[in-house]
Formats: sequence, C-alpha cells, structure tokens
Amino acid sequence: MHAPNRVLIVEDDFDLRAALDQLFSREGYDVATAANGAEGIELLENEPLPCAVIADLLMPGIVGHELLDYMRDDATLSGIPVAIISGSPQLAPEGYPVFPKPLDARALIDFVRTRCPLTRSRPGRAQPH
Repeated sequence: MHAPNRVLIVEDDFDLRAALDQLFSREGYDVATAANGAEGIELLENEPLPCAVIADLLMPGIVGHELLDYMRDDATLSGIPVAIISGSPQLAPEGYPVFPKPLDARALIDFVRTRCPLTRSRPGRAQPH
C-alpha cells in the first residue's frame, strides 16, 4: 500500500534525523524514520510505501548503497524517488539527486514537494521508528 504523503528518512545521525523529521512534519508530511539501511528496508517491507526516500550513504550496517540496490532490484520500490544526503557527495551513485551536508533544507523540501504533492492539509503523524 502506498502512503502519498509519507516520507522515509534513513539517517544514522540522531540529531539530523530528528531535525528532518520535524522539518517535514511541519511541512505536512507523514514521516517515518530509520537509523540505518536495515531499518529502512524493514519499513519499506512492512509499512505503507513512502512517496519519497531521503537516505544517507555512510551508515553502520547496511549502508545507503545497499539500500539503493535493494530498492532498485524490487519492482514495487524501484519507482520511489530517492534523494541522497551525504557528507561525502562524491561517493553517491549516478542517477540520484545529491544534497551535500550541511543540508540546504529548502532544496530538500523542494525535491520532496515536486515528487510528493500533499494530498491533504495535515496528515496524521507516523509512529517513530
């Protein structure tokens, strides 16, 4: 099942993950968060599918590249837009928009807005993950 207003944030830095959660929640999105690629995959497998994924590359355990490979190889997930956020943007694979850290929050919001126009004014809040 797809959730048209849901954004999945996969970021190991707690403070940045919390800030992005708050930022997108204020914008009206239903936000799901994961601290690493394994948690991100679990959410993709067991929760309503997001309209966009924001993923860090360098995380403990399953890294961003593995998350991207997993999504690309799954027909249900391959069409979900993904933005890469990284302190090492040169490591990002081709074909993905990259937002270097420190982040330009407005540019990241614009990326999500163009791919996930809000379908209702204030969606319910996802349970923290």
